[in-house]
Amino acid sequence: MRNEYEKPFGDALHQIVGHLIKHAVPVPPAVLEGALAFENFTWADLPDEDKRSRIARIAEQTEPPSDIQRHFEGYPHHFSKDQYGIYLSALKYYKESLGL
Repeated sequence: MRNEYEKPFGDALHQIVGHLIKHAVPVPPAVLEGALAFENFTWADLPDEDKRSRIARIAEQTEPPSDIQRHFEGYPHHFSKDQYGIYLSALKYYKESLGL
């Protein structure tokens, strides 16, 4: 299933992963795997159940309370905090669209 929330989520995920890599913050494996699947255009071809399980793991590692959330909460630049907020919104809508 590809829906209107998939691409915005993938784009927001890339922003978050890029920030974490640039600032030498460990990227959890499920988060990195998800970002690479979007980058390699393989995410859209995954079965719905795989998407749901991957999104659940990504959410667990990035939503509050998580190390990623604490990183962005303490980060001094508003742009990066705003990007994290955009990511959380995209994640929320994508999760809902998948029935999570």
